[in-house]
Amino acid sequence: MTWHYPPHQYELGLLHTLVREGRAANRHVDYAPNYADTLRSAEFRVGDGAAAVVESAPGEPPALWTDGDADVLVRVPGGGWTRPRAVPGAASVPPHRVPEPVVTVRPRLRDGLWMLDAPVLGRPVFRASTPPVVSSGESVQEAHAAAGDQETRHDVRRLPDGRWTTEHALGFRFLRIDADGVEDVAVEAYEHPVERAGSFACSDETLTRIWRTSAVTLRTCMHGLMLDGIKRDRMPWIGDQALNTLANGYAFGDAGIVQDSLVALGSPRSGYVNGIADYSLWWLIATGFLARSFDADAYLLAEAEHIHAFTADLARHAGNDGLLRPAGTDDDFQLVFLDWGVDVDPTRDPTALQLLWHWALTSAAHVLGTAGHPGADRWEALAATVRETLQRVGRTPDGGWRTYADGRSEPSAYPAFLAVLAGLSGPDDPAVRGLLERTERAGTPFMTGFFLRALIELGDRDGAVRRIRSLWGGMLENDARTFWEEFADGDGSPYAMYGRPFGKSLCHAWSSGPAALLPDAVLGLRPLADGWRRFVVEPHLGDLEWAEARVPAPDGDIVVAVRDGVLTVEVPPGTVLTTADGEHAGPAIVRAPVALG
Repeated sequence: MTWHYPPHQYELGLLHTLVREGRAANRHVDYAPNYADTLRSAEFRVGDGAAAVVESAPGEPPALWTDGDADVLVRVPGGGWTRPRAVPGAASVPPHRVPEPVVTVRPRLRDGLWMLDAPVLGRPVFRASTPPVVSSGESVQEAHAAAGDQETRHDVRRLPDGRWTTEHALGFRFLRIDADGVEDVAVEAYEHPVERAGSFACSDETLTRIWRTSAVTLRTCMHGLMLDGIKRDRMPWIGDQALNTLANGYAFGDAGIVQDSLVALGSPRSGYVNGIADYSLWWLIATGFLARSFDADAYLLAEAEHIHAFTADLARHAGNDGLLRPAGTDDDFQLVFLDWGVDVDPTRDPTALQLLWHWALTSAAHVLGTAGHPGADRWEALAATVRETLQRVGRTPDGGWRTYADGRSEPSAYPAFLAVLAGLSGPDDPAVRGLLERTERAGTPFMTGFFLRALIELGDRDGAVRRIRSLWGGMLENDARTFWEEFADGDGSPYAMYGRPFGKSLCHAWSSGPAALLPDAVLGLRPLADGWRRFVVEPHLGDLEWAEARVPAPDGDIVVAVRDGVLTVEVPPGTVLTTADGEHAGPAIVRAPVALG
């Protein structure tokens, strides 16, 4: 039993479903409305039969259901006949409206609250002899708070079997039920299936817990597309996804949800992805991360012309000096965002934005080159122009990176670490390294994840691990079971954000960075070619006695362990390992002595 969708329509159906449900469930949602519409009709042809037009309601993609295998073609208005996307599903509900599989979890009752081991997205189901009043939260305090202070709506309904549940799925860990005769309480949690899982462990239990909690955070936010958080906004944002695509590559190897999210977000009706100019740049960078971390060749070949057109649309706002000067639109969430707490004047050529633009251009050139698209040369040439301009007006005399590409502003940390990641600075830039070594973090876990990646590339792996232990470990010390939208600062409530007492998401996918950072920092394990076809292992254990990791790479699991001064690497077929003593083609098990410390 199969549903057939025109190209890109299944992914857009997922997006519209998530946005509708997120807006219905949450009291506070601020999501740019410029995401692409679904088509209202499409023609389908089954075998040698006549073509039939399928029409759909707004926000619902046209789709055709067939019972069993069928030779189906589809044609959208203005297009030719092509193969649809086939998605398994029952006739009753099209799969873009079907949530992840349900896992039933039994919460524990403590001090008047039903408590789970970790936050979930799901529905409570229970029996009560009187109509219940339900409240929930990611913290005890939120579950006990007045309804007006809570982030989520808690309308209830009665099921045909007499049990009660909530009208909307809830993102929560703690549940309060005010009613008589409450019993048989369960939570039907939605859980994304995982075919293969990575791992990381070491002699420091805190770091091991940080990696495991990062992976749990990421998986908990997988719901058809990659969500920002399960409580709010419960919607996909591409900046978040750029960071968690790297984490996904190490933790789950799930290319499908990355590709579907890129497709869903990559065709805004107007303006920029998520209404943010730099998020359009992150869309291109995330496409490069997809190529590097997964087997994405078929996707890139199919999407190459769209990627080229997307880049060309951005380039309309580039001057003769190559710099990007985005134009505001009525659909902007925020023209230039960078990170919460970072204020820049978009009219002054923020250097951080221009470095993202350079990185986006080189990412576009790389993935288009992989797909054999002629546009690759155009974007490589434009990147060279941007690079020349930034070297001239974006740098200080001692080699630092100015806040604005104006030849006179002071240096700052965001352009410094983005220059490293964009390939314009490295270990031989003492001003950049010195500034970043003096910087403890870069705002939220989102940008701090990229900042730590730059520290690793500069060679300060001990410094990166120390910060991970402190910042993410600080959340664990505050009883985090999944990682938060912002770090656990000592001042004020740990749950407040956006001027609301419980506005902070306590399960946020942009905080999953350590899932990629720890194997890289400790074991020097990272891909050197797309799809992990070539990878490097350069252990640096620092103060650790042992460490090990497993990566679910496309050609098979890469397994790395350092114990008792011996490095062991399992190299899967079709891949090549690079170590200090040379290259090793798989399948192979490679052992070598390694110095600790």
